[in-house]
Amino acid sequence: MTEPGLMIQTMEKTRKIPWRGVLALIGGFLIQLTLGSFYSFGNMMTYLTSYMRQNGSPDLTYGDFIVVQSVWGITQGVVMPLSGFIIRFLGVRPAMFIGCAIFSAGTAATYFTLNQSLWQVAFTYGFVSAFGQGIALIPTMTIGMRWFPERKGMAMGVVVGGFGGGAFIFNQIQTAILNPGNITPEGTYFTDPELLSRVPELMLILGSVYMGVQLFACLLVTEPEPDRELVPKMDDSEDRTDMLMDQTDGEVYITPKEALKTREFYKLWTTRFCAVLITQSVSGFYKAFGQTFIHDDHFLSFVGAVSSIFNCTGRLFYGLLMDRSSYRTAMMLELTVLTVLVSTLPVTSYAGRVMFTAWIWGVYFTFPGTFSTQPAVTTQTFGHKYGGTIYGFLFTSDIVNNFLVGALSHSLLKYGGWEAMFLTLSVFSVVAFLVTLSYPRNPSPELFSTKNTKSTDVEGKPMPRKSPIIKNISTESSLPKVLEAEHESNGLLTSNLTTLPEER
Repeated sequence: MTEPGLMIQTMEKTRKIPWRGVLALIGGFLIQLTLGSFYSFGNMMTYLTSYMRQNGSPDLTYGDFIVVQSVWGITQGVVMPLSGFIIRFLGVRPAMFIGCAIFSAGTAATYFTLNQSLWQVAFTYGFVSAFGQGIALIPTMTIGMRWFPERKGMAMGVVVGGFGGGAFIFNQIQTAILNPGNITPEGTYFTDPELLSRVPELMLILGSVYMGVQLFACLLVTEPEPDRELVPKMDDSEDRTDMLMDQTDGEVYITPKEALKTREFYKLWTTRFCAVLITQSVSGFYKAFGQTFIHDDHFLSFVGAVSSIFNCTGRLFYGLLMDRSSYRTAMMLELTVLTVLVSTLPVTSYAGRVMFTAWIWGVYFTFPGTFSTQPAVTTQTFGHKYGGTIYGFLFTSDIVNNFLVGALSHSLLKYGGWEAMFLTLSVFSVVAFLVTLSYPRNPSPELFSTKNTKSTDVEGKPMPRKSPIIKNISTESSLPKVLEAEHESNGLLTSNLTTLPEER
């Protein structure tokens, strides 16, 4: 092809790129970057616990402080199923902004609760922040998928990659402010007065940074205009419901009530339950575990920071893998690798820094696959209309697993040590693998229902409901298309169908 021809072709491709959609992905990435800063909890826990031990809670341990993360997860599990209704009531973009504001306020308010009690810290840093995150999270994902309906896995990978990458930036900010001199803890906890005196102010700094980034990002995120040639006319209330997810173009969909009656929903629920249990445990305890044989705070913070890069790229990798294969293939690969890494993590205490670093980075690259593939497979399985709401219901698993993280970690560490804890976590990974093995390779709402199609055409006129038989045959043969064309011209579809057996 000649050079002018290549230039014309390039210009044509450029015109087809939805640049507002690209900006929406960037904005969604930045918002999730701040929301995902909670992945730095493992780094923050060592500082916050040490501070509280010197300021009114001398008997506090890491096993006790993990309750803050548990409250976070439980709140997320309660809020996410309701977030779809909250978003419809407020509007997509207003909900996103309000959620971001609540998230940032929760972090800043921890400045006041650190000198009070563990449960007050759990309320501000756990409950309030998680409540805001639960409202702001879904709009960033669903708007991205609406801009790129044919590349949902890619869009999800980019946006949620920010969630995984948050700790890369904020781990470094936290350690640079609190421990610039690389002071090592005395035993298990920090005791240096100068280091600990900076902890409360850090919460104000983080809250301010979060809010600034989120305000800028919210300006970038805009919603695409619905294609009126595809979307049937509807009243205003129904339009707001549809705009929560991708526009619906007459496709079959499953309602949340119907989804709760399917095996596929509970397979996704169980897989998320197991994956998040591992995620919460490793992200919460990796630094405390590393401190038992690595006496270098800067190094451990560096491992945590870089792990977020693997968290970010892992989400994109598994999202693209799902686009090119299937959810089942991507998830089975993830769970196989995760089982091997988590079960052998205790061995790193004997092998030293290099193996510990490689294993932590490997775990962080692997477990995020759940978070980039499940939103996409939920809409693929149950349809676009209620995909976001149904995905929110999967977060109810977080209520259970966060209770378990708190209870199991305390008991396992006390009676069996790190070996018992990580081996137990690997069992959950095996369970998730077995569940995923039975998930459909190509799920779709047609597998469950053919009744929830739009009842009006583009002009708002009633549409005849298609027979499920014709719908299924049409994927195998061109004969029904011919019959449908004949029906449109002279209304003989019924007679033709009934006379076919006699002609044979």
